[in-house]
Amino acid sequence: MQLGFIGLGAMGLPMARHLVEAGHEVKVASRSPGPVEAAAAFGATRAVSLSEIGHWSEVLFVCVPSSPDVDAVVGELVPALGPGTCVVDCSTIDPDVESAQHERVRARGADYLDAPLSGGTTGAQSGTLTVMVGGEPTVLDRVRVAFDPFAGRVVHVGGAGMGQVVKLANNLVYAAQMLAVAEAVTMAQRAGADMATLYDVLSHSTGDCAALRTRFPVAGVLPESPASNDWAAGFTADLMAKDLDLAIAFAGRLGVELETTELGRRALAQASAQGLGGKDFSALAVAVAGRVAPAGTSDEPVPGAGLDDDDRRHP
Repeated sequence: MQLGFIGLGAMGLPMARHLVEAGHEVKVASRSPGPVEAAAAFGATRAVSLSEIGHWSEVLFVCVPSSPDVDAVVGELVPALGPGTCVVDCSTIDPDVESAQHERVRARGADYLDAPLSGGTTGAQSGTLTVMVGGEPTVLDRVRVAFDPFAGRVVHVGGAGMGQVVKLANNLVYAAQMLAVAEAVTMAQRAGADMATLYDVLSHSTGDCAALRTRFPVAGVLPESPASNDWAAGFTADLMAKDLDLAIAFAGRLGVELETTELGRRALAQASAQGLGGKDFSALAVAVAGRVAPAGTSDEPVPGAGLDDDDRRHP
């Protein structure tokens, strides 16, 4: 197939490589020249313009950071689109903004799918991403072969924008897991628990979760974890913060309050303020650990404080 790819970041570049290796013709465009040169080195073709890539592609993947970026890219593509072309947005953006892109593209007679990703850079590099697809199921059936080189699982989750809804739901759960793991680790460390033992018990108990197994926030316990690698980013704190902002805003429009998500967002803001926004989002554990007061200096009232002995015995 003739496949276009716009946005060659940490996710997009390895995805484009898988498409080339699968034998597709791939034409690429990106904001920075370096990734385009890297893609050309493994066999992709540089696009002259977004208009050119829009005219040429049978399926055109978009993988950019934000809602305004998707809106701008689709705006440039629309005049070049027509029947026979399908735009697939793999970004994570606001569901309502995404629904509007469906309408813009379909008004030109082309097709559109929102298809955000889960699996991080590791999944992109290994070709095992989970893809949550919103849009017409018949369109997905027609272009599914284009997903196969980089996806381990492709799931149709509903109509226009629903891929984004499901992706935001996934990420708010993952952020909540990470916050809980960070708080558990901080408490256990404060008490003097052995971290390797803690990990072993939690990973074989009801506290087991993806954040624990992939991002245990103590160096040396899991050699592949971000904490053991200077918080090297599989998914940055700033990007997770962006996704939680999207979830909080979207849920607010539905009349749903996300209290746990707001707590995670606060921890991510604290991590970013400490210069960790470009590090892996599990670095929120640094912010959580920083909340620990020196022994004996807690601001919380001591149970029974201010009562004499008789009061304590006779509440």
